[in-house]
Amino acid sequence: MNDLQFLAPFFAQKRILLLVSASVSLYKMLDVISTLTKLGAQVKVAMSRESTTLINPTLFEALSKNIVLHQDSQNWSDTDMPNHISYAKWAEIVLIAPATANTIAKLAYGIADDTILCTTLASSAPKLIAPAMNTAMLNAPQTQENLTKLKHLGFEIIEPRISLLACGDHGKGALAQHHDIIFALAQVLIKMGMFNNTGFWHNKEVIITGGGSKENIDSVRVLGNLSSGKQAYFLAIALHLLGAKVFLISSSVPTTLPQGLHFIEVTTSIQYYQAIIESKKMCKNKPILFMAAAIADFIPEVVSQTKIKKDSIHSLQLTFEKNMDILSKLSAEEFTKVGFKAEDNQHSAFRSAKEMLARKDCTIVCLNVLDSLKNAFGSDHNQMTLISAKAVQETPLLDKFALSFEIAAFTQQVLLNNDHSH
Repeated sequence: MNDLQFLAPFFAQKRILLLVSASVSLYKMLDVISTLTKLGAQVKVAMSRESTTLINPTLFEALSKNIVLHQDSQNWSDTDMPNHISYAKWAEIVLIAPATANTIAKLAYGIADDTILCTTLASSAPKLIAPAMNTAMLNAPQTQENLTKLKHLGFEIIEPRISLLACGDHGKGALAQHHDIIFALAQVLIKMGMFNNTGFWHNKEVIITGGGSKENIDSVRVLGNLSSGKQAYFLAIALHLLGAKVFLISSSVPTTLPQGLHFIEVTTSIQYYQAIIESKKMCKNKPILFMAAAIADFIPEVVSQTKIKKDSIHSLQLTFEKNMDILSKLSAEEFTKVGFKAEDNQHSAFRSAKEMLARKDCTIVCLNVLDSLKNAFGSDHNQMTLISAKAVQETPLLDKFALSFEIAAFTQQVLLNNDHSH
């Protein structure tokens, strides 16, 4: 899941202006430009005077395929030539990264004594800023005051990381990871209304379970299932980008998650249950629970505390007991419950999903009829029937990220219409 290509619909042909200042983390923006262009975005770069002494503008030109704007390249002979006005008018989004303490201070007070500062002031596009500096400089009251002022002026702040810094100190101040910068840009595109975001999901508390439970047979062996956790992962990303506060609980460990998205790794069904309860404690309001995990219906009655030696037995017989039903156990008074149901019988699947809606007190059931050709476990695409007490929606076969927005939109519609099964 390292590949961010699923974000391409957000970035296709979007005009992104990158303004860079003189931080040693400057070289990391080469990865950002490379990723953005692979996602289909158009990228232009403007550099501060000092940053051109740290890295050759030609590197940025090679990746962006556009002339880099700096103090020696400004050209006023034509309206399409690189200058701070033409680049400011061209941009749909402005990203200032890395942003030094000096750049942040000047932006906060409207000082325009450099190319990137002039360009920022001249642009009416949404602006993101990614600070990068020593911890003490970041924590200085002046810097914090300047960042607060920029927030009030409408800048989105991409929080720096805690890491080993170039100066040798360890603390907060490292430039955000390149994928966090990409996710932040995608989130701004949603706020701009390019994906019909109404703001419904802003600060909504959401718990999502994914992957499959693994139940021990002995100290080294487990019983599991084929659930990949992909749908839960993409749903978590989609709802995070829509502004929700997301808790992702899964046995499948994603390698690329945005900062601010809470991930809890679990294995057994009891760990899933405990993680849901702990996540609920961190919610201020009634959370929406998307129960996408494939939890074992049956678990071994007896678990060997040591490894069962195959040389000591000719055959192995296991006795199972019915597992607790987590979704039924959780109260609809404490959770808005969205169930996920996988069936392999087309004829009885819908009836079974409608029964689940009432029996488990769910607001919505997302029905997935398994098909070895197009709807198999672990595939990158899926087709679902979304069911509430009063509505049914058949989705087309979609990639799981696109399907996540269908699930989000249906859930939003049901909750706004107060369409509940109880």
